Amino acid sequence: MAVLATLLGVLLGWTDETIGTSPHVVRVASVAVGGLLAVSLARSRTARERKLRAVTHVAQVAQQAILHPLPKEIRGVRLAARYLSASAESQIGGDFYDALETPWGVRVVVGDVRGKGLDAVRLASALLGEFRSRANSEPELAAVVKTVDAAGARAVDQAGEDFATAVFAQFDEDILTIVRCGHPLPLLAQTHHLDFIDTSPSLPLCLGSEASVQELRLIPGSRILFFSDGAFEGRNAEGEFFDLQSSVARHVGNPDLRTVLDRILDDLDRRCLDGISDDVVLVIAEQPTGHVDRTGGS
Repeated sequence: MAVLATLLGVLLGWTDETIGTSPHVVRVASVAVGGLLAVSLARSRTARERKLRAVTHVAQVAQQAILHPLPKEIRGVRLAARYLSASAESQIGGDFYDALETPWGVRVVVGDVRGKGLDAVRLASALLGEFRSRANSEPELAAVVKTVDAAGARAVDQAGEDFATAVFAQFDEDILTIVRCGHPLPLLAQTHHLDFIDTSPSLPLCLGSEASVQELRLIPGSRILFFSDGAFEGRNAEGEFFDLQSSVARHVGNPDLRTVLDRILDDLDRRCLDGISDDVVLVIAEQPTGHVDRTGGS
C-alpha cells in the first residue's frame, strides 16, 4: 500500500502537469516517508503478536502436559472434567485438577493458582506433582494437603506473593472427606436437592494451610461439582455475575456427566457476550450407586 500510494502521487503530478516541481516532490516525498513509517510500525506489531502467540503456545502446551485426562470411572466413582481457556488475548492461567485411586479411596484435587502465565503453570505443576506423589502414600487426607502446601511454599518466589486455592476430596464408600484451602465451595446434588457444601475454610496453599477436615455421608448417586472461580465470575452486558447454581440445577440430572459440564459451559458462554476473563475448570464426580469393594469390582 505504501508503494501504491507513492506511485499514485507520482501519477497525479503527471496528470496535472506538476511532475518534477518542488511542491510535487515534497508531496511525493511526504507520502513515501509516511508509507515507510507505516511499514515499520506494521512489522513491529507483527513481531510482537508472533512473540505473544509463541509464549502463549508454550504455556498452553505446558499446561496440557500437567493436566492429565481423567478416567471416566475410578472404583465406581464416575468422573468428568472440562477446562475452558480464557480469551485468546489472555495469558494462560494456573487452574489444575486430578483424580487418583488410592488405598484409602478416590482422591480428587481442583485448584487455581493466583496469577497467569508460565509462573502460574510452574506452580500448578509443583502442586500437582506433590499431590500425585503423596496421595498414594499418606493415609490421611490432611497429611496430603500439608505436604502439597509445603511443596508449594518451596516453589514460590522469595517475595512470597504466590499462592493457590484448592479443594481436596476423598471418596471412600459413602463417606466424602473434604479439605478446602481458600477455594470456592463445591456443589452437592442429591435427592433432587442442590446446595453448596459448607466447609470450614483453611488458608490457601503455599501460606501454611492448617488443613481443616470435614466429613459427610453421601447417598448413592450423589453428584459433586468442583469448580474454579472463573465458573461464576463471568458477567453479562449489565454487569451481573453468571448464576452457576441455577445452571447446574438445570443440567445436573442428565445421565451423561460430560454433557452436564458441556451444557454448563454453554450457558456461561451465552451469558458472557464479551468472553470469559478467567480460565474455567469444572470437575464432577458421582458417588457409586452400589457397594464397591476394595479390589475395584462393583
